[in-house]
Amino acid sequence: MKSIRLRAAIAALFSVGTSMACAGAARGDNPSVYIVASQATHAGIAAFAHDAQYRLGASGETLVIARVEAGDVDALSRYVHENEHRCGGFFAFESLREAESFLADDHRAQASAQPAGAAYTIDNHAAVDPWLPQVDATHIHDTIQTLSAFRNRYYGSPHGKAAAESIRGMWQALASDRADVDVELFTGCADCATQPSVIMTLHGNERANEVVVIGGHLDSINHYEGDYGDEQDAPGADDDASGIATLTEVARIALASGWRPQRTIKFMGYAAEEVGLRGSNAVATKFAAEGVNVAGVLQLDMTNYKDGAAYDMQRITDYSDASLNAWFGDLFDAYLVPLGFVLSDLECGYGCSDHASWTARGYPSGMMFEAGRPRDESDPWDLGDFPYIHSAGDTLANMDDSAIPSVKFAQFGLAFVGELGKTSERIFADGFEG
Repeated sequence: MKSIRLRAAIAALFSVGTSMACAGAARGDNPSVYIVASQATHAGIAAFAHDAQYRLGASGETLVIARVEAGDVDALSRYVHENEHRCGGFFAFESLREAESFLADDHRAQASAQPAGAAYTIDNHAAVDPWLPQVDATHIHDTIQTLSAFRNRYYGSPHGKAAAESIRGMWQALASDRADVDVELFTGCADCATQPSVIMTLHGNERANEVVVIGGHLDSINHYEGDYGDEQDAPGADDDASGIATLTEVARIALASGWRPQRTIKFMGYAAEEVGLRGSNAVATKFAAEGVNVAGVLQLDMTNYKDGAAYDMQRITDYSDASLNAWFGDLFDAYLVPLGFVLSDLECGYGCSDHASWTARGYPSGMMFEAGRPRDESDPWDLGDFPYIHSAGDTLANMDDSAIPSVKFAQFGLAFVGELGKTSERIFADGFEG
């Protein structure tokens, strides 16, 4: 059932033309967008990517700026999904000027050149160790179920906006007795239609001006239905309700413990990832413009599928910070290896998820990805991921109606925020012992 052949069968069954209009285009908004993609991706979309300009990327690779009709953006996303077997794969902008500015300000090489071990230590077992056994698969399951019950969370649909508001409500409930926590809808993305990102801030103490980010995208998409608009059936249980549910569980446990960090912690649910990493790019660009000091970013994009892989988690090695990735390995060794888990490495390609937005702005960022099934090593694009993503079949039922695979990601997320956030030495909430 869970194989590349199944992916191909689903594509053959549901495949449609590649120029269906998205909701924004149907309303006459933004007739064209400008994308930044790899040369390899552009080669496959040249039929509808116009006015191509080749540029040298920050790490020396060839990138392409091209104009795409707004109605073809979803087709571009589908091309990446069907042919490169991954999400993301490009950045989208409203204007050529913005696309050119993005490349001119690309500090990816700077992010990847951080000195090894500069700010990353493991010495907060007192806080983290008691958290790990508290991770509850039922809580994660229920959040995935709530989010995947929306007909879709497509960025241009009313359901996508309602889903973001639902996440805000969940997070507000978790923080209802914490005066040091704020929850907001981030509406500073001009090309995210009506879908906001969601940001929950746990304010730090001794090092409050240093920020730790843990996030995942909240939108979903269906590439196998003819209508990319409001009524597409896109439950997105794994992609990426699982990531949002996982970081929600991290927040639940950390906040309920009364923990107060030295650094400020920001939990983020990004809008419009599936159509060019728009929400995360807007947030990261704003942070860079304001000079926000981000100590590290963890992206959780798909956490709930494991079927026969010999490992339990995959660390994304490209378009991420080498120092932070090394520390991810140390965190895994310190907290998850004793639980019997195994780590593997994986390259996912240019702009494959929201961590790439942060990396492009010079911030240390990385991503952990689900184990999935054994990869076909002869296929460089095979990520071993859930074969039902971007379809009506991305449901909990097709993941054995279980959230157990996500538990270890919540445990890793707790280690990440606990060790990078550190425990305040002078302020403790009632009931916290650390």
